[in-house]
Formats: sequence, C-alpha cells, structure tokens
Amino acid sequence: MKVPMERKTAGKKSPKLVFKPWLLGRWASPLAARRGGRIVGYVAMSAFVFFFMGQLMAMDIAWLRILINLVVLGLMGLVYYSDGARMGEGDVAFAEIAHARREEGKAIPQKDLDRCFHPAKGFFTALVGVAPFVLICLIYAPLAKLAAYSLGVLPSWLEGYQTRADIGLALSYYQQQPSFGFADALRLIVRLLVFPFVNLVGAENAAGVLWVERLSPLLVMLAPLWYGMGYRRGEKLRAMVHGGIAANRSRKRRGDTRAKQAAREPKQLL
Repeated sequence: MKVPMERKTAGKKSPKLVFKPWLLGRWASPLAARRGGRIVGYVAMSAFVFFFMGQLMAMDIAWLRILINLVVLGLMGLVYYSDGARMGEGDVAFAEIAHARREEGKAIPQKDLDRCFHPAKGFFTALVGVAPFVLICLIYAPLAKLAAYSLGVLPSWLEGYQTRADIGLALSYYQQQPSFGFADALRLIVRLLVFPFVNLVGAENAAGVLWVERLSPLLVMLAPLWYGMGYRRGEKLRAMVHGGIAANRSRKRRGDTRAKQAAREPKQLL
C-alpha cells in the first residue's frame, strides 16, 4: 500500500506530486497475460511495416541508414512506453478505488486485485506478448548460418554451351534451383522481427548479420520491454493528476479569498 505523500519535483514550475494510497495488486494474473495481446499486435504490425519499408531502411548510405534505423527503434520504444504508461496510470487509479473500498471494510474480489497496479506487471505483460516471437527466434538461432554466395541466372549467351561435354557439367550448377526449407522460412520471419538491427550492421556484413540472427531472441525483446518501463511510470502520472487537481483547488481558494476580501473593503465615495 502506498502512503499519502506530497512533494515538489525539480524545477521552479514543476507541478506538485500528490501520491494517494493504493492497493497493491498481483504482478502475474490472467488479465496481465491477456494484455500481452497488444504486444503481439505491435510486434506483428512492426514486422509488417518493415516488409514494405525495407528499401528505405536499407539504403546504401551508411550514416543515413544507421540514423533512420535508430530513429525507428526509438519510435518503437516510445510507442510501447506510452501505451504502458497509460495502462499503468489506469491501474493506479483503480487501485486507489480498491484501497478506499477496503478501508470501508468491503471485500475486494480477486478480479479487482488483478486490475490493481503492481510495478512488475508491465514487464510480465511485455514478456507474455513477445514470448511467441522469442520462441521463433530461439528455434532459428542455432540454425543460423553465414550467408553464402549463390549463382544467379545463366547468361543467355552461355545457354548454347550447356550441351557441350567439356563445359556442360560446370554450367549445370546454374540449373540447380535453391530449395526453400524450414530454416529459410524462419530466417525470413526473424529478419523482419529484428530488421532495424540487421540494417544497423549492414546486410552486406555477413558476419554481423549472423550475430544479429543468433542474438535475435534478446534483440526482439528490447523494444517491448519499454512497455514495462512505461507502466512503472503510471504511479507518477497519477500523482501528477492529483497534483494538478490540488493546484486548481488551491488557486480557486485563493481567488475566493481575494474576492471576499475585496467585498469587505469599503467602497470609495465618488
């Protein structure tokens, strides 16, 4: 339970923070797990966007490519952080109501406790939501291999030499169609999930891309974990709301006091 507390934040014009008592909920609950569906949607949507923005994010100018992908990663983190902060503030508000009901001697149902704020709940939601994608990356990581050069299309001027015994065998390698197997499908999914990191090292850097693929189970979690960071800020955001309400009431009281004083002052005779 959080105790009431008031303090001013750093800065001359910073609003006063007013912390109200709230009831501590559970960090792991069915509700928190269901919220992970939002994380699933965000990750899937980002991979969908990367699929269509691939050319823009993988341009040849190194410094511009790195800058664009860093900005994309920052925007992704901001989306998760903002959504987590909004959910955290709502849970703190509900926890304040639950605390008041308990102080009145009323029983708090388990489903209401699940809705109450807990500092670790946001991280639990983020991990549940990103878990399917982490699993895909974990399956592919040990299968990842260094990218190798593959033959392109046989030039048309060499097609007539395919029937010659002396060089036909060498040209037959052009007729071998590369197979698209299970590992290739996973590679496509994993690279879309960690596309900004692939572009940071550069697609032409085969060794760097290999390390990105092997570290993909960790890299795919970086942006969603900002949801948990934002959720923890919910308590402070709620305190800012109470601080704003208290400041408005204080200004209103001062205005009413000045109005009463002005009414009691004798009017000057004309």
